Amino acid sequence: MTDPPDPPPPEFPFGTAIATLVTLFLFFGLVLVAYYSPNYLGDVKGEPKTDPATKLKEVQARNQAVLEGTDPSAKMSVGQATAEVLAHADKTKDGKNKYGHLPFPAEPKPAAPEKK
Repeated sequence: MTDPPDPPPPEFPFGTAIATLVTLFLFFGLVLVAYYSPNYLGDVKGEPKTDPATKLKEVQARNQAVLEGTDPSAKMSVGQATAEVLAHADKTKDGKNKYGHLPFPAEPKPAAPEKK
């Protein structure tokens, strides 16, 4: 018996290549249209834009108020908190820890598995 002849190799997919290029240029055209079209939503005119330097000074003033403890959201100033932590650490010095323990709750250690 004779083997059937090999089928001819597939031709270049011109249809797929043309469709891909058309899609690419269509997408590029839509990007250009979107880029150069006006903003239809419009700018919000309700609140005027503040000067960045003024905004920075306001933020710095708020931060300084928190550090000094004068801000209502701050429980105590940085100096008071530091003194409290150091006083607690001085009271809890022992042979194992020469610097003392911090007044924060310790994370629980995972329980060791029981040996049988």
